[in-house]
Parts: sequence; C-alpha cells; structure tokens
Amino acid sequence: MSLAPVFYTLAQVQFNQITQMSKYVAPLQERLRRSGFPDFRDENQFGLTIRRLDELQPDVQQQQQKRWSFTNTERTEGYLLLENALVFHTTAYDRFVDFLQKVIFGLQLVHDIVELAYVERIGLRYLDAVAPTEDDTLQQYLNPSLLGLTSSLEGRLGHSFTETVTDFKDGTLVARAVMTDNGLALSPDLFPLQLALQPRFAAISGRHTVLDTDYFVAKRSSFDIAEIEAQLSTAHDIISTVFELSVTDYARERWG
Repeated sequence: MSLAPVFYTLAQVQFNQITQMSKYVAPLQERLRRSGFPDFRDENQFGLTIRRLDELQPDVQQQQQKRWSFTNTERTEGYLLLENALVFHTTAYDRFVDFLQKVIFGLQLVHDIVELAYVERIGLRYLDAVAPTEDDTLQQYLNPSLLGLTSSLEGRLGHSFTETVTDFKDGTLVARAVMTDNGLALSPDLFPLQLALQPRFAAISGRHTVLDTDYFVAKRSSFDIAEIEAQLSTAHDIISTVFELSVTDYARERWG
C-alpha cells in the first residue's frame, strides 16, 4: 500500500545473559557503523521492580539496565542491544522481507562476536495509525468491534481502549486498539519514541486509532538463526491476519 498505516515496527530476540556485553560493544559498533548505522549512544534504561505483593507496603525499587543504541543517519531505523536481547526497530517500514533481513543481519553479527547459546523469547510488534482522511470517519475504516461506544456518545473523547490476548500452540498474541482525539496515541512503554516519525504520522491530530499488535514466543531453545527467521515469519503472518480483520475493505482502498 502506498499509504500503509504502519508507523513503527520492532522485533526483539532475547538470549542468554551476557554480563560482560560492554566488552563486545566496540567491535559491534564498528561493524554496524560500516553497515549504515553510524549514530551510536550509550544509554541507561530505568524501570520499577515490585516485590512482596502480599504485604501492605510492597517493596518498590528502581531498576537500571544498560543498553546501547545504533541508528542510521536519519534516525529512522536501528538496533538496541541489551545484555540479554537485541531489538531492531524502524519508522520507515517498507517490506517484511527487507525488515527481516536486517533483523537477522544484526542478530548474526552479535552471535559472531559474542557466541550466543540460546534464545528465550522471540517477538514481533507492529503499530498502525488509522486516521481518516478528508471527510471520512473511523467507522468507515475499522471493524465495528474496535469502535466501542464512541459512535454513540457526544463530547470530546478521552480515549477508548480494547485488548485481545490469544494463546496459540507456541506463542501469544496481544492485539490492542487505542482511540483518542489528540496526537498520535503512543503506548507508554514506547514513550519517548527514540526514532523519528514519518511527517504524515507526526502530524496526526484529531480522532484516530492506533492498532498495536504483538506476537511472541517465550520458550528456551538453542540458538538457531534459521529457526528464529522462521518464527518471525510465522509471527508476521499472524499479525497480518489480525490487521486484515481490524480494518475494512474501504480503508485498504484509501491506502492504495
């Protein structure tokens, strides 16, 4: 589609913990710099860990995690390396075959330098911005099940949220739809977005829906590039099916 609604895509592969990962960053950065990812940053990621939930006052501790960012000059795609994972993400998604090639390239590079033993989680996630154009409405673009009561109520919408979690034989699908009347509805775990959005998505205002579809397999298995590639392809097929169910024929026509 010439006006495809996908604005952010990421794949994550979690592997065995490498506590000395920082020692391997320099050779990895040099290889990625020569492969079109010269923008490098050393970052700290912060989160909260909650323990003893059975007590009146749970123990809440701040957790810090080291990560390294490698992006292209335009900051539209890149890699995030953690001690136990590699993420490839992009705001300039075109074709899955090209996206998958870059995921596998980065993962193979890490493996060549670090020698990974196993993987524990493989995930693929797509975010699509469904924003009506001209005099269209969201009702013309979305499956009615994702509209909630918004078409029946007056006033300014704060937000409408739906979530479907489905267990498959090997993996789990989490499909969310968030509707707002404001700017682009980014998921809290992605904010602030590290990459630069395409102008047509950054300019979104008014009523729209973000489709956030995530499929992952959490299972320990020996490190095998071919198996990882196959799993990501399966995830893509499942997510594509969800997208087809979520939007209308009219929307697909409008997107070209």
